[in-house]
Amino acid sequence: MSNKSEPTLLPNESIEWVKYDGIEYYTRLYNPQDSPAVANLIIVHGFGEHSDRYESLARHFCKNNFRVLAFDMKGFGRTGRKQGQLGGIGQFDKVYKQINHFANTLLLQKYSDTSKLFIYGHSMGGCIVLNYCAVPEYASSISAVISSAPALKFDTSATPPAILVSVLKVVSRFLPSIPVSSKTNPDDLTSDPAEVERFKQSFYNFNVFNIGSACSMFDEGDACRLIKAKSYTVPCMVVHGKGDKV
Repeated sequence: MSNKSEPTLLPNESIEWVKYDGIEYYTRLYNPQDSPAVANLIIVHGFGEHSDRYESLARHFCKNNFRVLAFDMKGFGRTGRKQGQLGGIGQFDKVYKQINHFANTLLLQKYSDTSKLFIYGHSMGGCIVLNYCAVPEYASSISAVISSAPALKFDTSATPPAILVSVLKVVSRFLPSIPVSSKTNPDDLTSDPAEVERFKQSFYNFNVFNIGSACSMFDEGDACRLIKAKSYTVPCMVVHGKGDKV
């Protein structure tokens, strides 16, 4: 049975549904309790998951006086469930605009105690933040980027044959919303059996992507590795495990 339970919030945490470009986004803010924030942090989750999976990480940063904003992207988590269209994140350039909008309206323009902004992303989110900080317009407001296991290139067992990818890219130009099921095995996501079980049971995790979004991620991963990584002006920390099967 899927777990649809709502998160248990601490007094310094709040949930808000924020409308942007016709979509209502699930957002969660973690505010430091006892001291002014020393910096802001945005968390960008990965493919097939949702932002509340990063609750422990967000609370750790919050205890160290970071103001943390996490949100479920279009097509994923509670945003995707409410929207009714799963796995359709859309074109990545629009995702970057949405992150910039949230950074300004929910953090930088709303709070005056700090203008520092850090961005953390994992897997698909790691790919997104590395490409986001390569855009000069957005890079100017970022203090640093942390990217864990960025989805820049995929294990051969999780990637369709090259000829199929080429066909999908052509089809995606005309029918971007066609859903496809990912081959990702939850057991490959972590070595913690309890976390694997939580992932499997959550109503807000699902292995569905549409081909338009999948092709965008392939393209952005290649662009980041081959071009954009050579021109960063923002400090970036990239961490990746050698045993990653995804």
